[in-house]
Amino acid sequence: MDFSELSHQTEIRDSLDKILSEHCSQERLKKYDADFKHDEDLLSLLSTNGFLGLGLNEKYGGSGEDLYDLGILFERLGYHAAPLSLSGCLADVAQTIQKFSNEESCNEILSSIIAGEIYTSAILEPSNQDPENPITAAEIENNQVVITGTKYLSEIASIAKSILISTNSNEGVLLILVDTDQVKLTELNSTANSPLFKVELDSVKVDRESIIHEKGRGLEALKYLIQLNMVMRSYIALGVTEKMTSLIAGYTSEREQFGRVIGTFQAVSHRAADCLIELECLRLVNQQASINLNTNLDCENEALVSKIWAGNACHKISYSAQHLHGGMGVDKDYVLWRYCLLAKECELINGSASQNIDRLGENITTNQ
Repeated sequence: MDFSELSHQTEIRDSLDKILSEHCSQERLKKYDADFKHDEDLLSLLSTNGFLGLGLNEKYGGSGEDLYDLGILFERLGYHAAPLSLSGCLADVAQTIQKFSNEESCNEILSSIIAGEIYTSAILEPSNQDPENPITAAEIENNQVVITGTKYLSEIASIAKSILISTNSNEGVLLILVDTDQVKLTELNSTANSPLFKVELDSVKVDRESIIHEKGRGLEALKYLIQLNMVMRSYIALGVTEKMTSLIAGYTSEREQFGRVIGTFQAVSHRAADCLIELECLRLVNQQASINLNTNLDCENEALVSKIWAGNACHKISYSAQHLHGGMGVDKDYVLWRYCLLAKECELINGSASQNIDRLGENITTNQ
């Protein structure tokens, strides 16, 4: 089997690296360590160059419905620790609407996303380990839907035009777009200072037209959204771990101890090689999951495998990078600490590796 990228995918990667390396220098990133972590100038530049249309159909102004292309964007954002949180917008909202909404809604919303307008999602809930069965409730009254509940870990919700909410109702699971000014937002403290929010809905009323899918397809749409979110976050993890692995290679090939470069010590070289193996395995399962999701709306097992490898790779490579760097790993004048925090966040969002292994095991034993 040929796992090499197509020529246009290599061009996407190279173009993104050029843009992001110029806008994600250490000095520029430092200002986001304490402030709101969102670079509007970088978002505008990505929009101008067409990168926000990756994975979207050409008729909406995108580059084509290839999730592997979209994965490259998230991978490079992770590699450069870019101060942009876009999985809620470009994966959850854009891709779910593209797959499940009517063409009129797609035209309006996807065109605005490609132009740089922010949408986001709010799917996860406190004390709910099963996002496919939301606690948030919706009551349908004539042509209106009344929503009550609490969500958390919603990306950049404070600057989003609308938030995609998952709810349970007498018609089953629903995905509903709610204007941001209708909800109460509370900013949360996160491991890597990512802009995450708690979203509270107290009898919020929206029109029935705000439901983004056909009647009876809510659970199918929610499952697709969750799977895609896991895969795209795994691509962020791939970029983060690739950067940490390159830092290991650079540092251990220059640092000398006992009159020798430490990379020549067998234990060090084996540890670095283990990181590279973890990294390339993660790359492979991400590729498999994104390609399968191009043609199949339900690839839960592939998404779980991707997330499991992402969690393990983030943990192991981060630990090894800190160990092999010694005291340099925690020096904030050096780059590694920022990636270790990102790795921990990637590891735990959408559940830890052990939680997802349990879910995968259940699916396998029930022949799903």
